[in-house]
Amino acid sequence: MKREIADLLDEKRRVVEEALKSCFKEKKSPEKLYKAMAYSVLSGGKRIRPILTLLSFERCGGRDISQILPLACGIEFLHTFALIQDDLPSMDNDDLRRGKPTLHKATDEATAILASDALFSSAFELFSKMEIAESERVRVIQEITQAIGPDGVVGGQVIDLDQEKDFNPKTLRHLHYKKTARLIAASIKCGAILAKAPQRTIKILERGGVYMGMLFQITDDILDVVSNEKTLGKRTQKDMVQNRLTYPGIYGLDRTKVWAMGYAKRAKGYFALLGEPFEVFQDITDYILTRSF
Repeated sequence: MKREIADLLDEKRRVVEEALKSCFKEKKSPEKLYKAMAYSVLSGGKRIRPILTLLSFERCGGRDISQILPLACGIEFLHTFALIQDDLPSMDNDDLRRGKPTLHKATDEATAILASDALFSSAFELFSKMEIAESERVRVIQEITQAIGPDGVVGGQVIDLDQEKDFNPKTLRHLHYKKTARLIAASIKCGAILAKAPQRTIKILERGGVYMGMLFQITDDILDVVSNEKTLGKRTQKDMVQNRLTYPGIYGLDRTKVWAMGYAKRAKGYFALLGEPFEVFQDITDYILTRSF
């Protein structure tokens, strides 16, 4: 089953990649800005958010894939906007992203900031081009705006910056919910909205998506610990993990894996309520969980 899910995710990722590339086919001015935007968007990645949008749309009965691609690409633009800003010297000050120099290293800090701003605005331009009823377009834009703004990704980044002031499990859950889980849940929810799914289905998918998003962030944190142990050694890695607002930083690696299994169980429980057509979301949950074990 893991191989089948990996193949499915790869198939959908290729669809998303082609759609993203099409966003940058035309040369536009200022060229420096568009090159910076393309550098970050097209630098790889799992594309999990737009993939979940596509799958939700299809499983809820959506037929015309062209309806959903502007939404899927816009969501990835917003995710990339957040990554660029997260990497900035005033934020996490990272040198690498997906094995390549971060945008502010590949260009300069000012260009990186402006490219992230341009991706943010371009995402909503894409949303405006969706060939759907105006009421549905407005609803989707509201959902995404809430997931990316003060109550979502941007608010989560503020919590992340202030973590030394409020280092506790409750803050950690708020951080993961805002910075990661909310946009993942919105990606699933909006695919269902565009497919005109029943309100009960939309709500269940959103709740399952929140737990899947929490799981996704936790497994990322576990993978960071495991990969750094290989290069830094366990003692050095332990020093790096301690006093960081992550699940391994608060609970240690073993208890973090227990948390991961708990979130996976909750996500799968919600998806199971929707029956066989939505089993793919249970399988993806298992896939996310086992990547870190």
